[in-house]
Amino acid sequence: MRTKYLTLIVCILVASSMYANVAITNGLTHIYKGNSGDVISGEVILMNGSDQEQLVTFELNEAIFSCETNRIFTNEYSHPKSSTDWFNGKVLNKVLGPKEKYVYTYTIEMPNDKSLRGSYWTVLKVNLEKPIREESINGNIGLDTKITYAVALLTHVNDYDELSLDFENINLKEDAQNLKKELEVKLINNSLFIEGIKLSLEIYDNNGVKVHEGKTDRNLTFPGFCRDFLIDVSSLPNGKYECVLIADSREEFIGTNISLTID
Repeated sequence: MRTKYLTLIVCILVASSMYANVAITNGLTHIYKGNSGDVISGEVILMNGSDQEQLVTFELNEAIFSCETNRIFTNEYSHPKSSTDWFNGKVLNKVLGPKEKYVYTYTIEMPNDKSLRGSYWTVLKVNLEKPIREESINGNIGLDTKITYAVALLTHVNDYDELSLDFENINLKEDAQNLKKELEVKLINNSLFIEGIKLSLEIYDNNGVKVHEGKTDRNLTFPGFCRDFLIDVSSLPNGKYECVLIADSREEFIGTNISLTID
């Protein structure tokens, strides 16, 4: 029998699943704000929903972003906006008893440097070493699953700067097989802070009549890096349109006019 080992980086909270016997019940994104020299306390709440003991280990990783590639987690190198050295959590591993709730506590100590300003971050990885028994899949493949929760610890230091966003690239993305058309927008955050950005698109025909309006979810975009957004325009008939594209964060707005041709 062959054994396949699968490591899952879980980036959304799953209250219960067929794989994870241990759940994080207070979310996977923890956001803090303070001033130079402040010490902030935080916690990750774990719940073992199984009838067996579960070994949980904790480690810090850097989250590295890029406009060209996907985000990666690493402990081999750092970046200028890292808050890893500010983190203090004394527990490295913990055995959770059946149905046990456990609160992992930590502190984030901001340097007493008045010149610091912006968002800093690190990632607390919570590893479930053997959350489920090996079991047969399709009769001949064993699955021994290791699950890792990536808990983002985001810290905003001192006062916000002016919002600075820019539209890097805008393309029409077409999927002929599924009859789907989407406006693909690459946006860069030139601010010092992590921004929760939402896009809205208003589309007008040649007579100036608004024929379509689309919106995206609000997504975190890290300082100095890009975020890709997709807005569905599949319902538009062929033709030429004028559009107003608006990005907003912190109730501030940045917009641009674009021309759109649907063939």
